[in-house]
Amino acid sequence: MLLVKSQKLKKFKDRIGYEQVVFSPDPDVGVVADWDGVKEFLPTQEAGWKAFSEDVYVLAGGLVMRKWSFRRGTATFILKVHVSSSGAQVARERFLSGVSTTSMAKIPYVRGPAWLGELSVQMPGTPLQTVFWVFHNVFVELRDTSGISVEPMARLLQGFMERHVQKGVSQRLPRIDKVTVSKSKLHVDEEVELQVHLKQSQPSQELRIEFLANPEELGLMKQSATAFSYQALRPGTSTVEASLCDLKFLLMSQAQVQVDIQPKR
Repeated sequence: MLLVKSQKLKKFKDRIGYEQVVFSPDPDVGVVADWDGVKEFLPTQEAGWKAFSEDVYVLAGGLVMRKWSFRRGTATFILKVHVSSSGAQVARERFLSGVSTTSMAKIPYVRGPAWLGELSVQMPGTPLQTVFWVFHNVFVELRDTSGISVEPMARLLQGFMERHVQKGVSQRLPRIDKVTVSKSKLHVDEEVELQVHLKQSQPSQELRIEFLANPEELGLMKQSATAFSYQALRPGTSTVEASLCDLKFLLMSQAQVQVDIQPKR
């Protein structure tokens, strides 16, 4: 199955000329923006749309995704913005993963408008209803099944990103000072608290802290804004990844901590 997907992706990349695309050479140049700023471009109640959902997701590899969904009758509008804090290459890999996730024998997308990002692809035909594009450290998915072209929206989003390109994205990430573990000696069935401590110098932001642990090794018991408590389930060394996400700028940083679990007393 993986071989089939790999072959399908290679044919797609050849067809759209992916290897010939000139991307920005500096991986630390990217979009640094308060993504609340795109709300003025989104569908409105006056046009008959109803907001269905708006969520932020912390993904693997230093990616944060914000998703907006709207409905009007049977029509749906979906905007997903994926922002990489780990460089532009991660955004491009997410772009390729996104467009190749299809059950069709052939990836259906064709090269999109040249003015849209560094590379864009779309569903063939008009009006423009489904389009994906990558621009520096951002991958965007835009879909509208109402039959109205998304081109005006895509132009507004691209212009927004272009106005917020900066050097030194890595210097704008929210900062974790340290992650502390409440017990140095932990046994199976005992509880331990992991807490994220923030850098004091950073400005006040809308932040979210998440922990990712192996559920077979550590069972989540409770959580607060900065700390998660786990029950030790089996002996060994368990690696826990803490992430700190800026919910407006969709930038994040990560830190790892190891928890040594001894057999039950």
